[in-house]
Amino acid sequence: MRSGLLWGVVGFLGLLLPSEANAYPFMIRHGYTGCAQCHVDPSGGGPLTEYGRGQAEIFMRTVYKDRDAQWPGPGPEKDFLFGAVPLPDWLFLQGDIRSMVIPEPGNVRFLLMQSDLRAAVQASNVTAYISGGVVSEGADEAWITRNTTGANFVSREYWAGYSPAKGLLIRGGRMDIPFGIRSEEHILFARSSTETTTNDNQQVGLDAVYGKGKLRAEVMGIAGNFQLSPDDFRERGYSALAAWAITNRFELGVSSLVAHAALDVDTREERLRQAHGLFGRWAPVQSVGFLAEADALLDASAGASSAFGTTGYLQVDYEPVQGLHLKGTGEWCDNDLSDTDSASLRGSATALWFLAPHVDVRADVMYGTLYCTPGTAPTPMGLVQLHMFL
Repeated sequence: MRSGLLWGVVGFLGLLLPSEANAYPFMIRHGYTGCAQCHVDPSGGGPLTEYGRGQAEIFMRTVYKDRDAQWPGPGPEKDFLFGAVPLPDWLFLQGDIRSMVIPEPGNVRFLLMQSDLRAAVQASNVTAYISGGVVSEGADEAWITRNTTGANFVSREYWAGYSPAKGLLIRGGRMDIPFGIRSEEHILFARSSTETTTNDNQQVGLDAVYGKGKLRAEVMGIAGNFQLSPDDFRERGYSALAAWAITNRFELGVSSLVAHAALDVDTREERLRQAHGLFGRWAPVQSVGFLAEADALLDASAGASSAFGTTGYLQVDYEPVQGLHLKGTGEWCDNDLSDTDSASLRGSATALWFLAPHVDVRADVMYGTLYCTPGTAPTPMGLVQLHMFL
């Protein structure tokens, strides 16, 4: 019985772990406080630019042979399909596959968490971007089809934008919500409790992104998730963040979100939720980086008193050799400080290895709860997953 429960927890965890690639906030250790240089989306995530692909090859993957002074730089192995299909300068394509095998005795399961094709066009001051793919389970709020017992087509992002001035992009469409530290680790309490994951929490809206010098900022007017219906389930409100790079390896920021829905998807009651917080990234030396976030939560549903809570995490990322990241993460979450339930706590140890061009493998061992569910007994969890992008 215990064995079956543990495998079930492992399998369920697999549905929740990263499904969105290439949002690696630890790049601050190389002096990158912003994201616009390396990503089509100036807030990070989505397809890499030509420059971003080059930096991934230079800084992120393990190098098995010393590069001497005569090394010419990244070759075609950095490009889409390893350079087999040259693309024009205005077109960006990227495929992402993320999968996991659950080796439960007698019931080996394969989970396809992501198989997305991403396409972006940049011409003069105009950018347009769309992603689409298939998942075998999960990512409900990004579904295009509605198969409740198997695979579904998903589209996490689609938007178009115009840049009226250097460093400023104004866009509309379905986008990631600007809040806190954008990370590939959407199981973090700070992401799931604020409903700002990159897995399926995107919203349709109008957005302005600014990044120049030491300042980056973004504000989004939320019109709702139009892949949910009826309209009463769609949230309206705003989300915003601003961050200042004190040095090129130290950044502090603030976030704010307010969203209202006539009917919450889970409770079927009117809901007003808020989240406001602080975040920071710091790399005292190139091989070590710290990420931290702390958020205040306020949830008001019809027929219930308002609940005030907090969530956050501290993560240290150590890179002993290029491409191998050893992480330790401590998290907390309490969605209602007024009750007697103890806060949800979780500790994680992670090994993330970028072992070859376009390939990384990740192993996680955790002890705690899956969700922000104060009062729930902690359990051990773990998994291994493989990610490839083209």
